[in-house]
Amino acid sequence: MASIGGLGADAPIYAQQINNFAGELFKVGGQRTPLLSAVGGLNGGKVLNSTYWQVQVEDSAIINSEPTKGQEGNSPTEYLGRDRSAFTYVTQIFHKGVQMTYTALASTGNQNPFTLSANVVNQSDGDGTTTAGAAQGLFGGSPVNDEFALQLEKALEKVAREAEWFAFNGSFSDGANVTPGSGTREMWGIDHWVSQNKNASNSVAASANPLGGNCFYNDAAGDGSGSARVLSFDAIAGAMKRLYDAHAPLNQPVLCVSPKQLLDLNTELIGGNVGITGAIIPRDRNVAGIDIDTVVTPFGSIGLMVIDPDIMPTGSSFILDMAHIQPVFTNIPGFGTVFVRDLDQDANARIGKAIYMEMGFEFGPPSYHCKIQAVA
Repeated sequence: MASIGGLGADAPIYAQQINNFAGELFKVGGQRTPLLSAVGGLNGGKVLNSTYWQVQVEDSAIINSEPTKGQEGNSPTEYLGRDRSAFTYVTQIFHKGVQMTYTALASTGNQNPFTLSANVVNQSDGDGTTTAGAAQGLFGGSPVNDEFALQLEKALEKVAREAEWFAFNGSFSDGANVTPGSGTREMWGIDHWVSQNKNASNSVAASANPLGGNCFYNDAAGDGSGSARVLSFDAIAGAMKRLYDAHAPLNQPVLCVSPKQLLDLNTELIGGNVGITGAIIPRDRNVAGIDIDTVVTPFGSIGLMVIDPDIMPTGSSFILDMAHIQPVFTNIPGFGTVFVRDLDQDANARIGKAIYMEMGFEFGPPSYHCKIQAVA
């Protein structure tokens, strides 16, 4: 039977009103949604009474030339002022439903109608129906005691994975230039966020602009114009150098890679081709309950987080400072931030519930992170 924490044990899930479900969102994906699980466990996120918010950051105070020197009895050699930039984030609507017929709800004790000679087939579609296919070939009652609870739990897991996808791939839309009620807000994703005002090549010096993103180009040309190459420890070191040059705080840096990119790093280690100090220490670090590996670089050890290939932006890896990333929710009065509400399905002899939340991510200045581009 599916088990979702925080629910009353004295009533089935389809009969309950479930508010403030955010804790389950952070836990349900586990290792499949490492970014969401880690940042949710670190600080639980920020809650707003609006759908957008602004953050101001100062410039990086990079010294590009010899500073002026003061003289005794003279006026100040210069008057200092720090530039600030403001940027806007939005929360995005996630609204997913689960429905089931009353008959399916009551049929947990049904005998399996399939013959022992049949092949294995699909399970419930989550709406009280099944899709044609081969059967399990086993007699006996259903192995699931509460099909609706199971489908609701799996729906929440899907919502968590979708939130993780937008955390990396969201392209930002505030929905302001459309008719009210028809606008689609889309959160910033780290790929687009870090790419703002990024350096055009590896030879371009780091910018003092807090909205200037960092990028290390992994191709031979060093500007993204050449052929992509597999991820290497040299590329990781190059990206870390850009972050140091940009005065990024590097409080909790984590390298985000796809499974293929992790295998490429492992192959480099096994082959003894690492030209710099490099190593991967398995499950050496724990970030908010998520066990992650550690990568050793000339600039110190950083965490290693493996992102599902269907979520990770193609051709990229990232070094993210987790200390400056947090989920942000819009509070819905009377319901909370993540909740399950009833759907009126009586006309169709069904019960239904919908998972609802309005959520975005806050990443801190783009200069705090680095994208490794042109990764094969």
